[in-house]
Amino acid sequence: MSDQDTAEIIAVHEAWMYSNNGLEIEKMTPNFADPGYHQFNLNGFTYDLAEKIRLWEGLRTLGMDLALEKIQEPVVFVHGDLAYLLDEWDVVIGGSGDSGTVVATGERSRIRITEVFRRDDGAGAKVWKIWHFHCSFAAAEGAVKFPQDA
Repeated sequence: MSDQDTAEIIAVHEAWMYSNNGLEIEKMTPNFADPGYHQFNLNGFTYDLAEKIRLWEGLRTLGMDLALEKIQEPVVFVHGDLAYLLDEWDVVIGGSGDSGTVVATGERSRIRITEVFRRDDGAGAKVWKIWHFHCSFAAAEGAVKFPQDA
């Protein structure tokens, strides 16, 4: 693992995460392998890149918006041409409407993120791209982690 690999992976990760602010499709798409990208979305559905674009177009039509805020530095593990990243961000889902199980509330929530990277853009170029993204809501602040502690 090199510091350069880690820096490149974090740059791709942050470019993707910040593209969520305003649902900026043109800033989102360059961060993913194409073809090959696979996402487990916060709304409970699975998307490839073309479907992710269609989702964001639909969210814009509904008047929904996302506002993500970085709260920590990600943890990155690099193994040759494969890497994974773990992170948490704060998100506000604003506007009106819903997508799957996600409803625009305007309230701040914490999300947990796992990303899988390959040094391959999907067409064979040796650059770091996200191949898989998984996002879920974090437990509420103060929630009991172990049942015997309740």
